[in-house]
Amino acid sequence: MAHHKGTSSFIMQRFTAALMIPLGLWFLIGVVSHLGADYEAARAWLEKPLNGVLTALFIAIGAWHMRIGMGEIIADYIASGLKTVLNLVNWLVCLALIAGAAWAVYNVSFAG
Repeated sequence: MAHHKGTSSFIMQRFTAALMIPLGLWFLIGVVSHLGADYEAARAWLEKPLNGVLTALFIAIGAWHMRIGMGEIIADYIASGLKTVLNLVNWLVCLALIAGAAWAVYNVSFAG
């Protein structure tokens, strides 16, 4: 049976890119609408649970998309001795970004 990692990575990268379009537009509108606003106004916007969850999704999906893209770059352009280390770093950075986004949104939107 053929190896399907390349196909699944291709599909997942396109899927995350498609998800980033509406989330990116929503985030951009939210940021632009708060240009010149003070910290409290921006925080009040992010404290709304829907905005907090969508912000966390935007960061998490963006991090996952980055992990897939960086994995492809590592696979294509890095010598075999360094691939394992760089793939591990790639995963750890992705997981750290997702965990950091989740923690930040929890603290701002839900923990007060």
